[in-house]
Amino acid sequence: MAARGNHVRQRGKGSWQIIIERPACPATGKRNRIYKTVSGTKKEAEKIMRQMMNDIENDVYIKNTDITIEAYLFEWHEIYIVPFKSPTTTATYLYNIESYLVPRFGKMLLQNLSTKDIQKWINDLGVSSPLRKRPLTPKTIRNLYMNLNAALKRAVLDGLIKKNPGETAVLPKCVKYKADVYSADELQLLFEAAKGSELEIGIMLLVCLGIRRGELMALRWSDFDFDKKLVNIDKSVVRVRQGEAVTKAPKSDAGTRTIDMPDVLVSFLQGEKLEYYKRRLKHGGDYHDDDLVICQPNGKPYDVDYYTHKFKQFLKSNGLKTIRLHDLRHSHATYMLKLGVSVKAMQQRMGHSTFSTTMDVYSHVLEDMGREAADTLNAGLQGIVAGSNPSPKAFGLSKV
Repeated sequence: MAARGNHVRQRGKGSWQIIIERPACPATGKRNRIYKTVSGTKKEAEKIMRQMMNDIENDVYIKNTDITIEAYLFEWHEIYIVPFKSPTTTATYLYNIESYLVPRFGKMLLQNLSTKDIQKWINDLGVSSPLRKRPLTPKTIRNLYMNLNAALKRAVLDGLIKKNPGETAVLPKCVKYKADVYSADELQLLFEAAKGSELEIGIMLLVCLGIRRGELMALRWSDFDFDKKLVNIDKSVVRVRQGEAVTKAPKSDAGTRTIDMPDVLVSFLQGEKLEYYKRRLKHGGDYHDDDLVICQPNGKPYDVDYYTHKFKQFLKSNGLKTIRLHDLRHSHATYMLKLGVSVKAMQQRMGHSTFSTTMDVYSHVLEDMGREAADTLNAGLQGIVAGSNPSPKAFGLSKV
């Protein structure tokens, strides 16, 4: 039913109140008015009023609410995230809300949030993080934006806002990271430097198995079958917020896998398990026995970020090339591919859900291998070609 008795009145300098009279309640006869205060000129206020009237006519009008972004985000998290997402995803969303969204937008009204507000926030994150005072990576910025955007999409569906102001925001371009892997010679130097150190077992496992950091930190001695030379990967430690980590199942079915171990790793781990028993006896009742393979001397787990920091310091103090801890996984895959292991076998070993993922991640290695294969073929053919002087037809070529 059409709105009537509509007008604009001045509330102050540059401030106007829009009043739209809707049909009275049939049961009570009570007046039904919609009010909205806007800034600008009277013409601008009248334009807004006409848009409101059009929305009412088409039953798409969003009634003013005084819900703040802070209140809405926590409500959205409780209703739409907690019951349906994994504990790690739930905790990550909450961390992002508390650390990045509420400090910036919390006190704003949900209906007042604009694309420009979101764009300025995205741009500022690329200059300096409010937590660490340094720029966030494009990937991290995208993850934070996706959290906010998911909440705003829900707000549209729930009739709290007419359109999602985050839809048209411009995100920084993600640059694909190219891993800096160790060559065979560099791996040898790494093993020599790590021998007898606290990091030796972690380095051996990462290089020999190609597992992820979280999978490494979740490994327990019960996951190994030394007789069959197998290790079962079925969990991962994930850091969800400052000082807090949880153990969870892999994201995909492919992440749960059994990996064949090389003999050199089996022999090494058997010795390390004996050391584990010795440490348990030494610490007695003070030993925190969670059966962890990677742990502090008293059995307590490492903070995953601290372990990464230890690796970085280890490389520096031993004068080794600086790479990420995760690059040991890439070093493993690169070395295996160069030894002739098939890409399909690598897909299963690495826990990739699709063949294309493996191909995409290691395409540069395969390209290099293609060049090496061509050079090897060339070296072998040179003598044959020179001796027989074949026609171009022998190689399926036409005369030019």
